[in-house]
Amino acid sequence: MNLGQYVVLFALGISPLCWGRVDIATTKPLKIPKDTVTPRVTNEDVAKLIPLDMKNGSSQSTVFARIADRGFNLWFNSDVMKSSALVRTVEATQEKLKTEVVVPASTEAGVSHKFSFKVEAFQALAKIEYTGWARGSIDYDAKESATNFLVKEKVLKNKELYLSHKANQQQNLSMVGLAWSW
Repeated sequence: MNLGQYVVLFALGISPLCWGRVDIATTKPLKIPKDTVTPRVTNEDVAKLIPLDMKNGSSQSTVFARIADRGFNLWFNSDVMKSSALVRTVEATQEKLKTEVVVPASTEAGVSHKFSFKVEAFQALAKIEYTGWARGSIDYDAKESATNFLVKEKVLKNKELYLSHKANQQQNLSMVGLAWSW
């Protein structure tokens, strides 16, 4: 608009600017919708993420590694991720890293032996289980550099004798015990 057009508009009583009026009595209140999209962090979520079982004197890198590991596991096991192609690929890969070998009994009264080999590469775990004369397992946790050895034998109807040995860089611990179920 040029100056001449403004003069004509003012002469007619029309302003080029909008001077709107609001009638408060007829104005409806503004309703802001509730945010249901933004995730809320609760105390339970924090407890799932922060390790509360840390020992005094744990190094800062150990604490950060545990928090990162828990956070990754929480994210990886979320509903959104479970339906993703990444998780389906990981689960298919881990399923391929499981093998079972069964040696059948040579006689009807004999004992068959079963060996299960499982590698959980994304959790840095390897596990061998044996069932036959007794039940046993050997687990290796690469993150913790720890090995667990366990042998169980049923001695009574609801009681089992077990022998376990746990070894890591700091200690070796062997135990013999009796467990029962009811």
